Formats: sequence, C-alpha cells, structure tokens
Amino acid sequence: MKLIVDYVSKAFDTSVIEKGYLIFAKHRTWPDGKAGFVTAVNDKRITVQYHPGIANVTNHFFLPAEEVAAGEWEVRWTKDMKTVYEYEG
Repeated sequence: MKLIVDYVSKAFDTSVIEKGYLIFAKHRTWPDGKAGFVTAVNDKRITVQYHPGIANVTNHFFLPAEEVAAGEWEVRWTKDMKTVYEYEG
C-alpha cells in the first residue's frame, strides 16, 4: 500500500500579487463582485479584506488557488492603479 502519492495541484505565483495590492473578485455564485485589499497571500490562498457597507466594519473572503484555476472566480488586481491585471484561466 502506498503511503505517499504524487499529484499535481494549482498554486498562486506569489511574485505576481502581494499583500497591500488592490483586488476585485467575483465568485460565480455571487450576483456582484467585491473590491478590497490583499491582506495575505501564499501559494494556496489569497485573503482579501473588504468593506461590506456596514458602518466601520470590515470583512474578508478567501480565493483558493484551485477554485480560481477552475474558473470559479473572476479576478482583477493592481499595485498602483495604473496597470490592472486580470486572470484569464
């Protein structure tokens, strides 16, 4: 019986997006997307903080690399608001 198996998984290129970047994301099940700031990024997940429109409250959501690669998310991001990048799976 094999204890270790080889598999291929999708991962974010962490040299392309970093903490502090502005990001817009829309999951396929959401009626509207959300804009926010990247607060954490690693090869498997991006964490986005956004304002949900309730007083001074903030909230967050996660972008899993596997879901983005599968086309479940529309994603655009920028470092400087001059150049906006878009993921085109």
